[in-house]
Amino acid sequence: MGGKAFSATLPATSFPRIPPAIYYRHLKPRTTPKIKTLYSIVSTPAEAPLKASHGDLDLLVCEPLNSAEVSPAEVQTLLGARFMVPEPGNRTSSYAVLIEPGEWRALGHDAEENAARLAAEAAGQPEIYYQVDVHVCADKAEWERIHFFHGNGDTGMILGLLARNNGLTLGTKGLKARCSTSSNLSESMDEIMEYMGLSMERCRAGFSTTLEIFEWLGSSSFFNPLTFRSQGRGIKKVKSDRTMYAEFTEWAGNQEPKVGGAMSREARIQHALVRFGKKGEYDRLLKEDADRALLKNSFNGHKVQEWTGIKAWSSLHTMMEAVRTELGGNEGIVALLNVEGEDGIREVVLRAKERLLGVTEG
Repeated sequence: MGGKAFSATLPATSFPRIPPAIYYRHLKPRTTPKIKTLYSIVSTPAEAPLKASHGDLDLLVCEPLNSAEVSPAEVQTLLGARFMVPEPGNRTSSYAVLIEPGEWRALGHDAEENAARLAAEAAGQPEIYYQVDVHVCADKAEWERIHFFHGNGDTGMILGLLARNNGLTLGTKGLKARCSTSSNLSESMDEIMEYMGLSMERCRAGFSTTLEIFEWLGSSSFFNPLTFRSQGRGIKKVKSDRTMYAEFTEWAGNQEPKVGGAMSREARIQHALVRFGKKGEYDRLLKEDADRALLKNSFNGHKVQEWTGIKAWSSLHTMMEAVRTELGGNEGIVALLNVEGEDGIREVVLRAKERLLGVTEG
């Protein structure tokens, strides 16, 4: 909802919903050229088809024209914003730009403006504003991802859900295979869409209806009504105002199953790792995860205390360091655990106790 960023300063009623005519014929063409005097790349992600109203104007920018970084205060001055919520660097700053009395009248929305002013006055605010959000991208590659992923309503969220259904993670940072540390598969949306079996050319041509978007999404090799799910483990709950997302889940449930079985989640993960040349990296990360878990569970202070009967933490710490030195660090401990299990490491601990008995009990 427009005005959320200003909740500590202005009531939400100060930011009325913006009619499409005002958004496209007045606010956007008035604001975008101003921001283009600061950045070489300025864009607005494609809106959902037939959107009835707009909460704010979102601008994605990168590559400052005259300096390494444009300050939020500079943007505020340029826009003539009364208020701002600044976020320096690679973040989103929000600006409240005054809607002058009668500003909507010329485009036939005088009634909506009057209603908005009455609602704001009832909340103790005599003025109403546009919210303009300016998100500064680190570089052109990030701008391309965010521009695509935030376009066409909830399309990016739905693509993320399709990826999750297939054991992967998709967001504004690209496609990933999950373990404790994500393994990046690709940061190129063109490459990712090609892998998901979706035509980027069709997407760039634009959609006239949400049904066209759903049919495009449904053509993905990642979508199969038999395995599609929007709830359950690993899937975040989506806010109720995401109506397009909810409509897609309903649409998906009414589709005929695709011919040929869907790839299992594990098979998809392995397929993606090979496709993007990341299997070796992923397997290494998984092994590191397993080694850390084994070390944490089988060689810790509680275990050593149980085996030796020593209670002082300083003495336990000394003994554990002696074991690490003897075995060549954590890698040596893990190697012993993999071969002999906890019995093997217990014997080493007890030998260390015998050597250090004077120290540990002194």
